[in-house]
Amino acid sequence: MRRIVTVVLLLVFVAGAAAWRLADVKPDPNVQAIADGCQRDTTKIYTGLAPNWVYVNDKDFPSSGPPPAPRWVSGTVKGPLGLLASRIASSDDPITHHSYDVNVDVTVDAVSDYLTGVSRDMTAEQGTLHLEREFTAFPEWARPQAGDRIRALGSWVWDCDHYQGRGEKTEFHPFRASIVIRDVSPRSAARSTEADLFVSTDATPAGKQAECAHETKGSDQFKTCSHANAGWLSVNGNYAFDLPAPVSPCVHPGIRSVDRGSVNFDHFTASVTPNGWHITFRIKQPEGTRVVVARQVFARCENAPKLNHARLHFDQLLVRRAMDPSCPPDQPACPYADETTLLGQIVTAPGEWQLHWSVDGIWGRWPGTLAAKDGSVFRGSQSVDFYVQPGKPWTFVTMARECDFGGLPGWDGPGKPTLPCPRSSEVGNSHGDDYPGAITVTHKGLALGRHVTNAPTAGSTCPPSNVKGCYQLTYTVSRVR
Repeated sequence: MRRIVTVVLLLVFVAGAAAWRLADVKPDPNVQAIADGCQRDTTKIYTGLAPNWVYVNDKDFPSSGPPPAPRWVSGTVKGPLGLLASRIASSDDPITHHSYDVNVDVTVDAVSDYLTGVSRDMTAEQGTLHLEREFTAFPEWARPQAGDRIRALGSWVWDCDHYQGRGEKTEFHPFRASIVIRDVSPRSAARSTEADLFVSTDATPAGKQAECAHETKGSDQFKTCSHANAGWLSVNGNYAFDLPAPVSPCVHPGIRSVDRGSVNFDHFTASVTPNGWHITFRIKQPEGTRVVVARQVFARCENAPKLNHARLHFDQLLVRRAMDPSCPPDQPACPYADETTLLGQIVTAPGEWQLHWSVDGIWGRWPGTLAAKDGSVFRGSQSVDFYVQPGKPWTFVTMARECDFGGLPGWDGPGKPTLPCPRSSEVGNSHGDDYPGAITVTHKGLALGRHVTNAPTAGSTCPPSNVKGCYQLTYTVSRVR
């Protein structure tokens, strides 16, 4: 059963804004998660017989009625992971995902028991609210980077797959709407503020599972329901937010809107305010109608300073360790001990490598999947153009994945592993895909020239014996005149 939920949004991204508050009390996972629908049975989750996600507080909502409503959160993309507060997951459960998730850690504007603590207790994201949405359902242009302001509408759920330790963790998964505000757009030649608007009725597998967990309440109809579910979540409502001007005073203020593939959405209205622009739009569509709001909005002023036009070119990727094959569990010191810390994988060389990146918040991916052996070198042909304030910092982040589950059926069935990983005969360690690590760099000014950077082993599955990491990336930054 699909349900209409009306939402109202008011965004004001200004200093001194009133704190956003909720009257929730932090739920205890060891008391409430099972009552809400989690089953603490990994085998059932992996075979689709038990939900990976259930709504928090669903115990109080009968299956004959609607589930708990989605919620709004506002804050800054910021957390203990630094520049990786916004990232692509290195690994996800292939049975419950169509594609890998985009993960966003948000330090919320107001202290609230339900947002802190249980959300990510005893994890690297502790103290933040964790947002997730599959990357094929969340386009590159809409993704934030660390430091951006964000407000999101999402389903507050238990992640039932993570019950070890102190119990299940909560998260917004999937979020249905996000508005990302950037003080300085990396896409504009003159200093501009940028708003990235993304709203979608597409439920993704996580939304389908939470809906069916509510409707079936632990019955053996859950698996059938989750794959038959239409995958539609309501986003009907009135939306409004303020986009600040890039400079003050602003001479001859203007605004530019770029549509990125909206569906059943026509327009918004923008009016000038003393501090920028007030933007409003409304969504009112019949139940089951697919809606996508995909808009970028740029605020500009005639007296805004010009920025430096830079170009980052990917020169080459050196794979020091393919991370395939691995050692047997009972022989951790086998000849492949330097390849990976994940033992017992049913895999063979070459490794199936993928690389995602963010150039000051402009996201992209190395094309295709790279067949990597120890010492493989891949020449890059791609480049990213962006704009930088003179003398100011900008960031560069890469995240690598080595696919290990091409032999398992994904959400879409046999022979269709989790995107973008390719089909293969491999089955990895139950902890997930190999993670070669991430490169996080902050440059100041243009940082012209050639840069050679190694991925650290910390937090990765690259054995620490590889003192220079499992991969090295070479890139060149030039000025475009």
